[in-house]
Amino acid sequence: MVNSILLEALNEVFKPLGFRKKSANWYRVSGDLYCVVGVQESRWNESCYVNVGFAPAVNVKAGWLPESKCLVRFRADAITSISREDLDLLSGEAVETSGEDDLRVGLVEKIAAPVARAVNSIESIQGLKSLLRTSVSDQVFIHREIRGELLQEG
Repeated sequence: MVNSILLEALNEVFKPLGFRKKSANWYRVSGDLYCVVGVQESRWNESCYVNVGFAPAVNVKAGWLPESKCLVRFRADAITSISREDLDLLSGEAVETSGEDDLRVGLVEKIAAPVARAVNSIESIQGLKSLLRTSVSDQVFIHREIRGELLQEG
């Protein structure tokens, strides 16, 4: 249940920013970078995760690349502006405690909008480097192909 409400919340926020939807993913190329935001259901319970991926736009064939193939990947919980309490909205119990309408509003305000603010303006490796330094914890997967460029000073 939380998954379908989250999909509505993400669509409400990401569609107006020029992201296209494919299944449970929103993606776009902006400048030199491709960005994808996707929802992944938990295998163990009713909760879900919001995953974010970036790749150089030249790596993207036919406009689509799944988050799992991106060179930089992290979950929404790595975004420093999203609190542990906010992440509780992604749990299966959130619908029972909040109700569907309140949950959708909470997901827009506390999950979808902060993720969008974090990724919307990123159009270059330099912008991604800045995001990773200032707004994302160190729980990030960075592929070796791009690690040196992203981690170098300057």
